[in-house]
Amino acid sequence: MRLSSLLGLGLLAGACAPKPDTPAAATAPTALSAAELDAVKAVDAAFAAGMNAKDTAAVFAVYAADAKLMPPDSPVLDGAAGHPVIAGMIAGGASDFALTSTMAYGIGDLAYLVGTASFKMGGAAETVKYAEVLRKGADGKWRYVVDMFSGLAAPAPAAAPAKKK
Repeated sequence: MRLSSLLGLGLLAGACAPKPDTPAAATAPTALSAAELDAVKAVDAAFAAGMNAKDTAAVFAVYAADAKLMPPDSPVLDGAAGHPVIAGMIAGGASDFALTSTMAYGIGDLAYLVGTASFKMGGAAETVKYAEVLRKGADGKWRYVVDMFSGLAAPAPAAAPAKKK
């Protein structure tokens, strides 16, 4: 009787013990390393290089086939429907692109960048803000899956100091 009680208690303790390698813990994505975030940021550099070279094929290559392009005052453009916007910018004289990310984060096969881009359009200086979502493809390359940008509003004028009575 005593042996069966000890055996039962041992089985119960073994069944309740935590499992060291649970599938959820083994497959949980981790935050991207600094090196991986550099690879994500390199997509912005490739975009700028393609725009500055007026190479639409190079620019389109940094977008996933199912990417969403969200330029200002426009509906969401799916996939190749966004190509005319980019080609139009190049044809319109866009040059001197420089993208500066101010925030980069990623986990698993997704990442995002937030920043500003400066460029010239027909010789006039422009600055826009952007937010991009990138996904790492099966080929190991990071590509934009969402690209949203818009102009920067002029800063609000500083409030005049209150007059003393």
